[in-house]
Amino acid sequence: AEVYPAVPTMPLCMQSMLGHLKAEHHLKYQGRLMLGTFLKGCGLSMDDSLRFWKQEFTKSGLAPDKFDKEYSYNIRHHYGKEGKRQNLSPASCMKVINARPGAGECHGCPFREFEAERLKAALRKAGVSAPSHAEAIAAKAAEGQFQIACGMAFEHTQPANKEGTLFVPDHPNQYFVEARRRRNPQ
Repeated sequence: AEVYPAVPTMPLCMQSMLGHLKAEHHLKYQGRLMLGTFLKGCGLSMDDSLRFWKQEFTKSGLAPDKFDKEYSYNIRHHYGKEGKRQNLSPASCMKVINARPGAGECHGCPFREFEAERLKAALRKAGVSAPSHAEAIAAKAAEGQFQIACGMAFEHTQPANKEGTLFVPDHPNQYFVEARRRRNPQ
């Protein structure tokens, strides 16, 4: 299963972590947990997840056996195959918003964490083409309306909604499902 072709249907929080992973070939624990459980929620199997993370982490020069020893346990844990054998759920928007990243970390909500110029650049990269739209989204984020800002970004990067109402996600996987539904109507 390929992860990167699905990026346009992912919320900015997950796009941001994937971008960091692709550039640095590493994510700290909270980023791996949030992105890993999100991908699991999108339908990525445990075996495909192990392959994906191993492929990314070994691009930095990490030895495959070192990956197996230091990181594969956590991925299996996401799927309930290690530890207490609890199947971990993907984080909701509120959990992502409230998970404040520390130094060197890239998890969390970009609408909360990014300063205005960085947010507008991320929005442009995600497909928000009109500067006025990016400005309006950044202004909404500056008001602390992070989920509404995410919904506005969704409406400017995904096919139009027949109902004409603003989609405001409360879960990154809900964003993913709705984006896929709009891109592949039955």
